[in-house]
Amino acid sequence: MRIGYVYLHQDDPAKSTMKKLQKFKMAEQINRDRMGGYVVLRYDADRTLLPDDRSAVERKGICIIEGSWNLGDLLGSYRKGIERKLPVLMAGNPVNFGKFNKLSSVEAVVGALFITGHIDQAKGMIGKFTWGHTFIELNMELFKSYSACQTMEDLENVYLEFDIDPNI
Repeated sequence: MRIGYVYLHQDDPAKSTMKKLQKFKMAEQINRDRMGGYVVLRYDADRTLLPDDRSAVERKGICIIEGSWNLGDLLGSYRKGIERKLPVLMAGNPVNFGKFNKLSSVEAVVGALFITGHIDQAKGMIGKFTWGHTFIELNMELFKSYSACQTMEDLENVYLEFDIDPNI
């Protein structure tokens, strides 16, 4: 699966999870003009990623915008590609551990891979981080439930089952 990222130079490059994946040839830094060739993960997208996005993910790959949560609007109104937001997941990284929807870029990509059925690739990526197993453990039940969703109504039922506010 093709994984691309747009690097915004907002954080310390030594701490960039996507740059680390690039060293392992698991991700490629791209120019924002190439985002249109991907399924783009954005926290402000109108549609939520569901398992039925699998064919688009396989055809186009996944792109993430690598920037700082603290600086807010990542690429603003710049829109390209098939945009999806992730369903609610809990961060396992040491910076935002236990917080909902404060994922590192690698956690977001891995979440998307799990939901669309690319589990081996997801485990291979997150395994490059000492805290990676924590992210998987925190979210495994959600991954299983999200992976079974066929509609937004199914997703809303998962949120109810787990007592999750989707507007976190």
